[in-house]
Amino acid sequence: MRCLYCHGRADVEMNLLTLFAVPRSLCGECEIKIREWRRGKRCGRCHRLMDDREAECRDCLFISSRFRPVGKIMCMLDYNEEVKMLMHRYKFVRDVALAEVLSYFITFRQTEYDHVVPIPVSEQRFQRRGFNQVTEVLDRAGVVHSDMLETEKIKHQSELSKLERMNSSNPFTFNRAYEDVRLQGTRILVVDDIYTTGITVHHAAEVLLHHETEVVDVLTFSKA
Repeated sequence: MRCLYCHGRADVEMNLLTLFAVPRSLCGECEIKIREWRRGKRCGRCHRLMDDREAECRDCLFISSRFRPVGKIMCMLDYNEEVKMLMHRYKFVRDVALAEVLSYFITFRQTEYDHVVPIPVSEQRFQRRGFNQVTEVLDRAGVVHSDMLETEKIKHQSELSKLERMNSSNPFTFNRAYEDVRLQGTRILVVDDIYTTGITVHHAAEVLLHHETEVVDVLTFSKA
């Protein structure tokens, strides 16, 4: 088979364990590169790479001053150079096959949650890109998800300065198609592609926590 990232051969030794296994989407060398985390001091909550002089994570301090707390924040991958290139090819070059690569790293237990809620994209962006970069990965991983959130947000977060992100209004609303779904006391997992400042996922969680959920955890494909 071919590695979906480098397009080289991904030979697998044939034995009783691999004979009936699902074919791998990555060669071993690419998997090692993509899994690598940059060295340095990390925030124990959001996994941000911190300055050695920081006693506390500046991003988390800001988030805690503006938003209700979410539960766990889980990041599948660091935003190293390989992951940065992978995300660029996936989202902007529209190499949708790389959703299969990202899905390989999803390991959470879906049974722990009543609902998995992806960050939505606007209809205009969906039409331009042709897919939602979060739901495409979840679909490849066989994760059932609920589109409880909607948005008309057009600009990419990468187009905004950090100050603009932090002062932006909530771009998400609750999808009326789910008005009859009882969320009180439920456990929800919000899923996004890249966690930068945390503003996006906390805006999403804010809408869901308004419905008296028990907990809202966060999963992101990568931590920038």
